[in-house]
Amino acid sequence: MPEYRRVWSAAIVSNVGTFLQLTAAPWLMNELTGSPLLVALVTTALTLPRLLFTVPAGVLSDAFDRRTLMITGQLISASAVATMAAMTYAGTITPAWLLGLSFVLGTGTAVHLPAFQTLVPDLVGPRLRAQAITLNSAAFNVARAVGPSLGGVLVAAGLTAVAFGANAVSFLAVVAVLLSFPRQRVEDDAGRRLWRAAATGVRYARFTQPIRVLLVIAAAFAVTATSVQALLPNVVSDDLALGPSGFGFLYGAFGAGALVAAFTREPARRVLGQRMLPGSIVAFGAMGVVFGLSPWPVVSAATLAVAGAAWVWTLTTLNATIQTLAPGWVRGRVVSLYLLAIALQPLGAVVAGALAEGVGAGRAVAVACAATAMLGVVASRLTLPVLGEVAEPLPPPDDFSVPQHATRVAGSPVVVATTWQIDPEDLDAFLAALRVLRRERFRTGARRWSLYRDADRPYRITEMFTVADWDEHLAQHGRIDADTAAALTAAQAFDREGCPVTRHLVGLDIVDVDRDAIDAQLLTVHSQAHAHDGSVPLQ
Repeated sequence: MPEYRRVWSAAIVSNVGTFLQLTAAPWLMNELTGSPLLVALVTTALTLPRLLFTVPAGVLSDAFDRRTLMITGQLISASAVATMAAMTYAGTITPAWLLGLSFVLGTGTAVHLPAFQTLVPDLVGPRLRAQAITLNSAAFNVARAVGPSLGGVLVAAGLTAVAFGANAVSFLAVVAVLLSFPRQRVEDDAGRRLWRAAATGVRYARFTQPIRVLLVIAAAFAVTATSVQALLPNVVSDDLALGPSGFGFLYGAFGAGALVAAFTREPARRVLGQRMLPGSIVAFGAMGVVFGLSPWPVVSAATLAVAGAAWVWTLTTLNATIQTLAPGWVRGRVVSLYLLAIALQPLGAVVAGALAEGVGAGRAVAVACAATAMLGVVASRLTLPVLGEVAEPLPPPDDFSVPQHATRVAGSPVVVATTWQIDPEDLDAFLAALRVLRRERFRTGARRWSLYRDADRPYRITEMFTVADWDEHLAQHGRIDADTAAALTAAQAFDREGCPVTRHLVGLDIVDVDRDAIDAQLLTVHSQAHAHDGSVPLQ
């Protein structure tokens, strides 16, 4: 796995630069303004682009070369930080420029992060994916342990510009490694429109219940837990009366705990099992409350170390579980939704900063982290997938095959209508099976779904679903997994003859088109290609 080792090593260098940035920029804003709200807005500006660009970037990571996306994002970030370094050195940096350049830096991160999250685990294969994600976290937290202390020393020495410059160089180091890679294979290369592909990913997550629940937990954790890091400069300077070196030390304590957690996650998972995720969330919240109320630096450092460990256990468990649950064709988009959930940190930072203006930074952290602890309690009452016990979606069984379709059909949208003639006593069971089938239709790309009964023969029931075009319908067949195949098989059995009849209806435009165009869009008959039609699809 030499490619993985090269990327992992480059990630350590880049992450050290990132934590130099995360130490220097908030402290610089604190020196420029002294405002807790503006200090928190540095975190907001850095993470807000993820709300705007992460989902499109996730779509691109499924449809285009991931290496190119990563290089593009790294160069955007390097340009922003290099400008920040030059302005700081020249003494012309202002709060507005600091926030604006932080936003550009965050934009580069939003562009490259979904591709990085999906590329790196793929370098080691599915069996080692959870371990690869844990090692990525270890690389991040090695930097978290070292970077803040080094950044605090540089800021205390008046070398804030050097900290920014070192971060710019770290981005270029990653670019150099990525240029040694070949172009990456694209999982879902049908060339569908950006927003259509994004909507497909959102529907997949919405109709996959475990992923949906984990995304909600990730979003709530991000909003409530971000107060610790967003207000750390103000707690250090106002409540603990420490300078930039103390800030770097306390941030490093958080990183040290996170680093330990990266290497202990697997043993902890084996011991804690299903309690791993909710327990980590509760632990972070409890430590955040103590940190916010503590007047003693030593106690603050100890609680931050435990909070750092809980932070990593929470996020790596969420990340690895979601990636394991998502199939390859949509993984980039699902990961982008996870990153989008985590990117709600700006909202939490703004709320915490506004609260700190009124009650003080420490109390604001305590209030927000109390909400985090409550989230953990709620999560403990849910049935959550357990990392180590979940697996990637299985392929359909060997005896399940999809009959051939016409390869090209003009016109859109495509409506697929499947009609069953069922026995009256089977109605309740049939409707239950169709509820499961509805979920599978949406998971594989359907935009709309509905069920109709014949007005004259009420036990003749027709399912209709819509996809954008013929290419999208063909792509649905490549997305069938074992669960989808089981739902289709169960639904077919309810037809009296075991063979529901399916028709494909393709949109026909009769306004301002010539006869040749109309002929090209006419309903395509492909009964010879598949006896019962492949949209169910069954033999």
